[in-house]
Amino acid sequence: MKTPHDALEACWDLAADLRAAGTARRLAREVLTAWGMSALVEDVTVVVSELVGNALVHGRAPITLSLHRHGRIVRGEVTDHGAMWPTPLPACSGEEHGRGLTIVAACADRWGVEPAQEGKTVWFVCAEWRSR
Repeated sequence: MKTPHDALEACWDLAADLRAAGTARRLAREVLTAWGMSALVEDVTVVVSELVGNALVHGRAPITLSLHRHGRIVRGEVTDHGAMWPTPLPACSGEEHGRGLTIVAACADRWGVEPAQEGKTVWFVCAEWRSR
């Protein structure tokens, strides 16, 4: 999907396969670059990757990624049809899994979960002035 520079929203349905997180990162990078928000690419792509990965593992297809531009702020949403809501876990240093929401909290200004028509939407907000 091509997104014009002045668009305020971009939305994609993702295939429920192992390539979905990589596809989501690429799409987010492309739209943020088109919006002139390259400073947010690193944080947003990390968050998108974690949330899409969680939707693949713990949710249920279909999975939708949406990015919304509000001035110099981006709100992202990953929606899936699974009933299980994400719960942050204390991650031990030797564990291979369980750090995703901790990473999301570190890279985003805010995040949360809302009910969707079917399933849930995990959302996040990244502000350009906060990015590293």
